Amino acid sequence: MEKEVHLGTILCKHCHQVIGTQDTRKVTVYYSECSHEHCLDGRGRSLGADGSAVASAGPHTVFEA
Repeated sequence: MEKEVHLGTILCKHCHQVIGTQDTRKVTVYYSECSHEHCLDGRGRSLGADGSAVASAGPHTVFEA
């Protein structure tokens, strides 16, 4: 049985923890926000100031590097 390899990595833009992976055709890093308390505190400020959102993935807004 082969294991599926995901080349896209989703990182928290505040604490840089790996949130998940994405099946992509090339190595790609996406930035989102995790649910850690210290990251939730910065969520409102960074979303209002940053206009680089490229997609919304459920409860996470995803930012591409």
